[in-house]
Amino acid sequence: MVLNYSNIEEFENTYDNYKAAEILNETKCDCGSYYEMHLDTIEVTIGEYAVLLVDCPTMVCTKCGKQHLCPDIPQEIYTTYFRLTKNGFKNCKLTMKSDIRYEFAKTANFIYDSRDMSIPGLGVDLDPTNPKGFSCPVYFDRKVLNNFFTDDDYELDFFSESYGSIAKKGTDGWQYEWKIVFGINKNDKVILFLGDLDQIDSDDRAIYWLKSYNVNSDHCIVDTELYRGQFGCIFSEPIIEHRIISLRNSFFSKIKKKYGIELFHLEEEVEANGRDLQKPINYSKNEIKQNIITLDGVLNEGIDCEALRTLCSQIVVPPPANIWC
Repeated sequence: MVLNYSNIEEFENTYDNYKAAEILNETKCDCGSYYEMHLDTIEVTIGEYAVLLVDCPTMVCTKCGKQHLCPDIPQEIYTTYFRLTKNGFKNCKLTMKSDIRYEFAKTANFIYDSRDMSIPGLGVDLDPTNPKGFSCPVYFDRKVLNNFFTDDDYELDFFSESYGSIAKKGTDGWQYEWKIVFGINKNDKVILFLGDLDQIDSDDRAIYWLKSYNVNSDHCIVDTELYRGQFGCIFSEPIIEHRIISLRNSFFSKIKKKYGIELFHLEEEVEANGRDLQKPINYSKNEIKQNIITLDGVLNEGIDCEALRTLCSQIVVPPPANIWC
């Protein structure tokens, strides 16, 4: 990426305005796809001064490839320009640091990339007294979720397809000792925020699980339900297994309203089965098999066959001869 400005005034006019701030903070492209952070080499010329930024965070559309700088990069360029003029140099090379450590979960010493804080929204805190880095994303192999699912002292909850929470159950009347949200990106990486991880005691076995599955950042977070929910206040759909039951209930209700026929059957069992449905963690054969068995019971056994025959006799003319067999 090459950026040329005839002088510092042109640079200032380009970035010191509301429209520029809007563009730098865009996370969704005009083509309808999302920007994700990439590391790129940026060549910037301002008059006779040149700045080369290596591993510079930029936002790139995952579909059409449109690219723009991350919101904090123009300030870095601006500051560097005045250092050059002050020290009498005409050019310099900067490498963006990835190893800045923040004041959260320090004992656990998780792997994370401080350059991710350049992603729009992540470096913004409504409380200016908070230390920087709360929203720094930390990445994990998806298999880490198995530990929270199989240990009864913890709780794993998927409230949408790729967005949920993990928690440690509480004692002495408290529901939870801690509860934190997670998301899953398109590369099947689990994402948690560094500040949330700070809630977990250093001797909690959850820390050992998380450390075991901690992986390097792939910088992919914008196109996730986690990001849209936390930074855009956009609600996500429930897991598809629960949506199937909701569609079943909605269909039965419409039939009752239109034809006066009650198709609901064994509702207590249906509700219990619905609560037992779990979003597959690894999409293993056993996980999928169990959900298929549960949904089969809800959709096939949870319908009143006599009422269904009555409905058929009303809307099919003439009704099938063997309808009551």
